[in-house]
Amino acid sequence: MPRKTKKAEAVVAEELSAESSVAPEDVTPAAPDLELEPEGVDESPVLALAVTFRLEGQIYGLPLEAVQEIQQLVEYTPLPDSAPALVGLIDLRGLVVPAIDLRVLLGLVPRDFTLETPMVFCRVRDHVVCLIVDSVEDVVDLPSEGLQPPSNLYSMADRMLGMCRLPQGLLLLLDIDRLVPDAALAAADAAEGGHS
Repeated sequence: MPRKTKKAEAVVAEELSAESSVAPEDVTPAAPDLELEPEGVDESPVLALAVTFRLEGQIYGLPLEAVQEIQQLVEYTPLPDSAPALVGLIDLRGLVVPAIDLRVLLGLVPRDFTLETPMVFCRVRDHVVCLIVDSVEDVVDLPSEGLQPPSNLYSMADRMLGMCRLPQGLLLLLDIDRLVPDAALAAADAAEGGHS
């Protein structure tokens, strides 16, 4: 399957610049030759837009308004004594950002990172965090009648906003506020305090 990271970056950038007050330097600029229309599920009314990505073949998503930007892996400062999912801290234009291995956070087997590994920067509880994922897919429409409550069969049901059937498969829409552990935000706060 072809990687769609650049297309997702472009759509995130266009939607954020059109619908939010995020400064232009906070988003990855859209490449002029990319198609910027989100892939729709059907003609039913749209509930929201979601940025989708994969972990172990499963499609996950985050509401578009929670996503600040998408980048490929950058250098981070390891935190060896931290929670297992918190791999380190990243300097994002002077802002200390905790980097979280989403595979570990969701109980999947960790993988080695490469220079192609994507990072999804999100806004959560007055912080910016980085989620490291396997691959970024696209920005998709979520139909207003297609999002179902998360099933209790999923161990992470309490960290989900719901599930939605897409042509590509079942999307698990994550709740960024419940997903990110407090320890990650505390580590970023401690690092910021050490720099001030």
